[in-house]
Amino acid sequence: MRAGGAARACGAAARAGSAAGSPRTVIRGESDHSQRLAIIDWLRFTFLPSMSALDTMEQLKRYFALWFPLPVNFIPAEKGLYGYKQTYDVMVWKDAQLIRVAIVGMGGTSTGNTMMVDLSGKGCSLVSDWQAVYATMQDLDARITRADTALDLMEGFTLDQFDDLYRAGEFNCGGRIPTRRYMEGGHSGDLHANGRTMYLGKKANGKELCIYEKGKQLGDSTSEWLRVEIRFGNRDRVIPHDIVLDPTTYFAGGFIALETLVDTIKTKIKTEQRDIVSEERTIVLKRLTHYLTASYGKTLYQLAHELKMDYKALYELLRVPGVPARLEKSVVADGVNRAHDPAHSEE
Repeated sequence: MRAGGAARACGAAARAGSAAGSPRTVIRGESDHSQRLAIIDWLRFTFLPSMSALDTMEQLKRYFALWFPLPVNFIPAEKGLYGYKQTYDVMVWKDAQLIRVAIVGMGGTSTGNTMMVDLSGKGCSLVSDWQAVYATMQDLDARITRADTALDLMEGFTLDQFDDLYRAGEFNCGGRIPTRRYMEGGHSGDLHANGRTMYLGKKANGKELCIYEKGKQLGDSTSEWLRVEIRFGNRDRVIPHDIVLDPTTYFAGGFIALETLVDTIKTKIKTEQRDIVSEERTIVLKRLTHYLTASYGKTLYQLAHELKMDYKALYELLRVPGVPARLEKSVVADGVNRAHDPAHSEE
């Protein structure tokens, strides 16, 4: 049976289960996708704590020590999130700055006494052991409410190709063609300079495909880098814990066209997540350098003259320890640099 046909058959069975009153399960692709092409780029789950809030926070800190190569701090946030009355920013120390990699939420009348862990893209890039993340969710009997899987295509693919596949019906999902939205950013000289984005489906329905020109979005108008991302939500569906261990399989199972895509490229792509983050850093640094030169290049030239071309003195005069917001992900993903002992959390 063709892989796409199997995916349609699985989808029909899952929907039949849903009609009977049970939420359907996020579908895995039929083919062997054990090669890790896709990544987890966002993860959110909830769980019902079995101990006090303070003890649960300490428990989470021990779990995070298994996930991350850096120790974490829990910093109380100013406001709640997603119905949780109290939230804590999970922070790591990198390059003389605290950077948020996750959020922990608790309290609130609408959350059913649960707690929440929300792991951002930055947090996902820091994870060194996804098996530990899986084990944590198993231990906590957690319910995944959001999981984003993403595949980066650095060259050889265009957004127009995916748009053509959509128009040809290749993103058919259980007999339905998902809705399509299209956005672009640029200027009068190049309407696409800042990249284009195509959305298929809706987050509100539990599954949305987002295909966008990542390199252009970051600031390189000549980049071919395309990111394909499925955002799974838990509306009327169950997201299995092992999506964090095998994101490529779930990515491929999201749409027929993606199953075919993964089967086509799995023997060609050898890109590691670290390489993707490095590429992002290169593009962002180039863009920030452009802004720095355009805005302050002449000022720096005059300052250098005032300091008799003492560039070390110029550096000491201007440097500000820390990380620009657009570089936080690459700095976090770089691994241990200057770690510190995590502060104690507060209830």
